[in-house]
Amino acid sequence: MIRTKILGIHVLSNKAFAPYGRILVPTSEESPETSVPDAFDFYIVYRAFSGGWQLGYLTVETKEIDRLECHSTTPEAFVPLPLRGEAVLVVSTDPNQENSLHAFRLTKPVVLNAGVWHNVIHLVDGPAILIIENPDVTDSYHELPYIVRCNEK
Repeated sequence: MIRTKILGIHVLSNKAFAPYGRILVPTSEESPETSVPDAFDFYIVYRAFSGGWQLGYLTVETKEIDRLECHSTTPEAFVPLPLRGEAVLVVSTDPNQENSLHAFRLTKPVVLNAGVWHNVIHLVDGPAILIIENPDVTDSYHELPYIVRCNEK
């Protein structure tokens, strides 16, 4: 019989998410690169150099996962689309450690550092997520010895 691990869902904050990446919203310490009074502020909230990039459109229909994936050579951005649904991003820096999995409600765009293990769980109405990554992305997978679900409260 395969056991199930239920994860509590953390609030997505800069401090809590820092080991895995960053929230793609300017912090109070950051200044706009370009600002036009009464028109706009433009911030560079993340910079990575690559040979290009690709956009993906991810829909999530599962409420449980049994594996994680990792892109060791490139960061990856997750941008929740307001079209429908809610998702939880499950992350780990070392999936071999029993208590290394953390779940964050994906309420803001984030970028994962290269090498962060991750997967996405559906909470409500099959969420849609814009994925931004390097086109030379390499995938590694880690099968979990249990099924992961999230406590939806």
